[in-house]
Amino acid sequence: MNNPKLLNPFMPSFGRFPKIVINQQDVLTDYLVGLQEHDAKYQTSLVYGTRGAGKTVFLLNVQRTLAKLDNWYFLRLNNGQGNLLFQLLHGLQRITKISLIDLLKKINGVNVLGNGISFQSMEKSGQIDYDDYLPVLLQRLKDQGKSVLIGIDEISSGDDVRSFGSEYQALIGQDYDISLLMTGLPSQISEVQNDDTLTFSLRSHRILLSKLDLESVKKSYEHAFTDGQRQIDYLVLDKLSQAVKGYAYAFQTIGYYAWKYSAESLTLDDSVLLKTFAATKTDLFRNAYERMYMDISDTDRCFINAIVKAKLPRVSIKQIQRQLNKPANYVSVYRARLLDDQLISSPQRGYVQLSLPFFGEFVGKYNQERFLNEE
Repeated sequence: MNNPKLLNPFMPSFGRFPKIVINQQDVLTDYLVGLQEHDAKYQTSLVYGTRGAGKTVFLLNVQRTLAKLDNWYFLRLNNGQGNLLFQLLHGLQRITKISLIDLLKKINGVNVLGNGISFQSMEKSGQIDYDDYLPVLLQRLKDQGKSVLIGIDEISSGDDVRSFGSEYQALIGQDYDISLLMTGLPSQISEVQNDDTLTFSLRSHRILLSKLDLESVKKSYEHAFTDGQRQIDYLVLDKLSQAVKGYAYAFQTIGYYAWKYSAESLTLDDSVLLKTFAATKTDLFRNAYERMYMDISDTDRCFINAIVKAKLPRVSIKQIQRQLNKPANYVSVYRARLLDDQLISSPQRGYVQLSLPFFGEFVGKYNQERFLNEE
């Protein structure tokens, strides 16, 4: 039988809850305290960060915590499945255990058509009036002293979200115990907040998932590999930790491959380091960076390319301005956007640098492959 300590504790897959999570506890505690105290500031909250920053993990942390409480329910809605209001209605019906027939009877002017009717058939025929149905279910929970948190991962602007947002505003205006936690990329959050129909989101509590601090990364790696009976070369451990650059997905990926490639020798050495970095780059480039790079504008990419071409740890804004041949106010707009997208950071006034590990190498590889494909 395998020793449980020798199972890989790192989990680089998106959308799953990793065994090792660092740097979320402070913001998580702050949010959960505010939520449970029914502080209006936390009733509608937005968690934002770049792909792989830990947004879904934050949502899962909240879900797991509320599952231990008697007076809270968590309903996770899937933005990709469509009809968020129907998902909400169906979820509330399961929680309250009110049958469809009983629900119909509670609403004046609705004829009960028999046992053959279902929410699905009503939804398809457009017979559901959410203004009537949702308050009945939420009032039942309110009478029982129960509160509901709706979680939506990877929110984006669209007609379905607009319909949901309008109904949600009406429900909180009627003082039901309902809250909303949404996650999204910075660009998606910006779209939602700038949507004329979703103005309530402008007043949302914003939760920025900060970078992992280097000391926490080092301690987590050291603890994990020591428990895994590895002999540690601390120069190698330092290089692994430095390479993470505070990026949560890189922390899991580097840890995963370092564990995998040290499983036979039980030694964290230079050989493991080289194999780990090679495998990590493959995963980061394919699973995260390509999508990130394609999602930004051509001018954003020109800005990033100017940083890459400089071949310096940090590049002055004046140098980027000269390379792009654009005025300062033009460059500052894209600087602000890329800072918000967490693709660059500003180590000191007037300078920027790439913020993600091996991202400059990815950009060079991407440009080279595109050039060869165009020939």
